[in-house]
Parts: sequence; structure tokens; C-alpha cells
Amino acid sequence: MLKTENAAFEYEPYPVCYIPNVLDDGLYQTLTENYPAQDLFEYMPRLGHKYSLSEFNNPSNYADFIAANPEWKKFHAYIKSPDFIENTLAFLKDHHLDLGLKRRRIVSGRKGRHASLYARLRRKTELSARFEFSMMSPQGGNILPHTDAPNKLITLVISMMKPGEWNTEWGGGTEVCLPKDRTRIYNQVNEYMAFEDVETIKEFEFHPNQCVLFIKTYNSWHQVLPIKAPEGSAMRKTLTINIESKV
Repeated sequence: MLKTENAAFEYEPYPVCYIPNVLDDGLYQTLTENYPAQDLFEYMPRLGHKYSLSEFNNPSNYADFIAANPEWKKFHAYIKSPDFIENTLAFLKDHHLDLGLKRRRIVSGRKGRHASLYARLRRKTELSARFEFSMMSPQGGNILPHTDAPNKLITLVISMMKPGEWNTEWGGGTEVCLPKDRTRIYNQVNEYMAFEDVETIKEFEFHPNQCVLFIKTYNSWHQVLPIKAPEGSAMRKTLTINIESKV
């Protein structure tokens, strides 16, 4: 379902891929028109100024929404499938990004964050995929600089805006950044930092039907600066897909 033929990679300071028109137009329109309502989300102030709906944040609302929406249910099943993870790993390997996961087992359907006894005994890495609906306020919505949790391996952020709903002058882009104090660059455990303590290396502006993919590394710092949009503007809506290892 993801179209990657127009993917463009950056490799420094860590691997990032920009993919325009990542979904077929018809599917993208259907998904954006049926994006969940804000009252289903959980507010997440510790991450910045954002709202989340996922397997972990308001999980009952999340499950009910997926079950009641056929197109989202189909897309959810695709993300949970072994094919999605295997295809993503192969796509990255084709662009010189081999994550070295030779002994792996796909367990997206199994709940919980911990590896099974079977995986531990067999010394296999258990991989799963999930997605999160995210919203940010057009007045001040943001995500603080961070590098993602250690068990996240790959993140894909897909914009979920209808045509004409967003003006890039308002901000909302995903920024690759690094600490101004380079002694703080190592951040495997994912501590958060203040905006004024980092510098932007590259910005991917926020456009409809785009995907920004990045690999979790010790220095995979990224952020979304506070949005400055007029009163009454649409929320910044995204779908974040994570491929993770069970711990």
C-alpha cells in the first residue's frame, strides 16, 4: 500500500527518507475523510503539545474506532502483517541500510512489549508494527527534541491532511536537529531536550500525503517546533507507524 518509488534518502547525521505521494490518492482521501475525532484522543503534555490515539493511549477508543471503520481496519491489518515489516526492511537494505536482523520473528499480532520465552531461548529478535494517530494544535502544537525509545527501530510519519487544509508557512514540519552542546548528542535512552538547546540541521515541510521515515539511532534527534497558525485552522494530523523490537 505504500508507494516508495519516489523516495529520497539523507544519510547524515542519521538515515532519513522523504517519500511524497506515499499512498494512492483514493485511499489517502478515504483515510483523511475518516480520521478519528479529537475527543477520542489522549492529551500528551510530557511530549510537548500533542494528542495521541493508539494501542497504548486511549486503547479502548482506538480499538473501537478501527473496528468500526472498514478502510482503517484494512490499513491496520496491512501494517500488522509480516509483509509490511519484511518489505520495509528490504526497502531499507536496497538503500544501504541493513539493520542486521537476521534472526527475526514477526509478532505484530501479539500484545505486550516484552519478548517471549521462545524468542529468548532461540535468541531471536521479535518485531512488531503498530500505528498511532497524532494531532497537534494549530496554535502552539509541538513535539520536543528527542531520539525515540530504544526499542523503536523504524518510524514512518505520514501526514493526514486534506488538500488546502495546511499552509507550510504555519510550520508543522519535521526537523532533524542536534544538541548545540555536542557532548549531549548521545541519547540512546531518549531523554527530551528544550528547543533552545538544539539546532536544526534539516526540515521536511508538512505537505499532504507525504511520509518521513527515519531510523532510530543514538543521535536520531528530531522535533516539531511550535506551530503558528491562525485561529480556526485545522489540527495538524498524522499517522505514525513504528516498527519495534520486543524487549
